[in-house]
Order: sequence, then structure tokens, then C-alpha cells
Amino acid sequence: MARFEVEGIDDLMKDLDMLNAERIAPMMLQEAAPILKDSVVKGASRHKGTGAMVSSIKQTAALRNQRGYYTAVRPTGTDGKGVRNMEKMAYLEYGVSGRQAATPVLTQAVHAAEADVLEKMQEVFDRETGK
Repeated sequence: MARFEVEGIDDLMKDLDMLNAERIAPMMLQEAAPILKDSVVKGASRHKGTGAMVSSIKQTAALRNQRGYYTAVRPTGTDGKGVRNMEKMAYLEYGVSGRQAATPVLTQAVHAAEADVLEKMQEVFDRETGK
């Protein structure tokens, strides 16, 4: 009978447990989301009418689903006329056939904030793992 021996697995398991992704992942998202929010607000502010949509932009708490942790930065609620602010953002982002050209505010905001968001997430990870 063959004998199989692995050395160091206990150390690896201890290191993995120390990472504590269940605690760190939401923290990384919560600390990085304001960077994206600022970028979205900045981009949307260039296209404001009354400002209701821009002032409604919020970040959600870090949540978990079957794919992992996530957070969202998006307009919330409705304006004084009952129009959903997210609907306005969608019209702005994708346009309205024959009436309004697409102005990809969200796409530009995500690209503009990406490096800073990743840097913040890395900073939080390093801080929490003692790296």
C-alpha cells in the first residue's frame, strides 16, 4: 500500500482561516463603494435637470448571494412627479429611441473609478490580513 504524506497543510489551513473572507469581503466593498458613488454622482451631475436623480444616488450595504458578495451604487426612489430615478439613469445611459441619444454615465463612472476602487479594496485586504 502506498503512503501519502503532506506537510504544511495545517499552516495553509490556518492561513486560509485567518483571511476570514466572510468578514473581509463585505468590509472591502463598503470601504470602496464611496469611491464609485462619487464617480457616478460626478458623471450624472453633468446631466441633471432638477437634481432629484443625482441626489438619490446611494450605495447599498454589502450583500451576499450565490455568486458571492456585492454592493450596488444606483439612484433610488422617485422624483416629485413619481418618475423612478433609476429609470432616468437608464434613459441617460442607454438613450431613448428617436428622442435621446445614449450618454453612458455609469459606464464612464465605472471606468474612471476602477483603479481607485481596486486600490482601496487591496488596502483594506492588506490591513485586515496583516500583509
